[in-house]
Amino acid sequence: MPPDAAAAAPLHGDPQLTVGIVGAGRLGGALLRACADAGVPVSLRARASTGWTVESVPDVLIDAGAPSGFPEVAAYCLQHGVPLLECVSHLRERHSALLDEVAAEVPVLEAVNLSFGSYLQRRLAGLVAGVHHFTVPHVDVLDRHPARKASRVSATAERLAAAWTDGGGHPEAELGLRRGGPEVGEHSITWTWGADEALTVHHQVTSLRAVARTALALARSLPRHPPGLIAVDDFFHTFSTTSLDDRSTSEAL
Repeated sequence: MPPDAAAAAPLHGDPQLTVGIVGAGRLGGALLRACADAGVPVSLRARASTGWTVESVPDVLIDAGAPSGFPEVAAYCLQHGVPLLECVSHLRERHSALLDEVAAEVPVLEAVNLSFGSYLQRRLAGLVAGVHHFTVPHVDVLDRHPARKASRVSATAERLAAAWTDGGGHPEAELGLRRGGPEVGEHSITWTWGADEALTVHHQVTSLRAVARTALALARSLPRHPPGLIAVDDFFHTFSTTSLDDRSTSEAL
């Protein structure tokens, strides 16, 4: 279990954000570099290999670890009242009730994919779903990652397919999986009408640097929210529909 830190509760009104980072993978490393670049103190580190190291209670805990470590993350957030930025894929399959329990006490932002481009791709899929199609399309969603990625369809691909059906599109998209190729992640959704016409919306991430910077921006706004479960798309929607003049006073990203 995480240590019972004796530090005082975080001062969420303090403009100096402190974060905790759980996980030692590629995203965890990118988050550490982003914090160093932005001058954001990291007061808690948790790795499966070395355990929890806590200098003080952070303003926000960013979970980029594994689903198996979530009970410890949940216990820490509940004990210390720390908002949670949750980035673990497929977490609800194993810890849905526990995630809801944490969200009842502190703000929890579910951010399976932190890419703004991925959000826009889902918006476009919903837009295509909302128009009349002269011919019923065949719909494919392709998930490609390097060979080291687990051989299962990513949560991002599942959400992209859901954006189509949730928007009223039919039939359901067929999910495709490919592992191999360069160190980037990419997803595409393709509509094919007969043998003569197709539309593809493709998105790729070439570096986790942008994703980590977005995570810090989300972390800064999270302590201002009341307890509850927040979808990352709600943050992105507010950001993309708020004018530059209003953004400085917005309670969202």
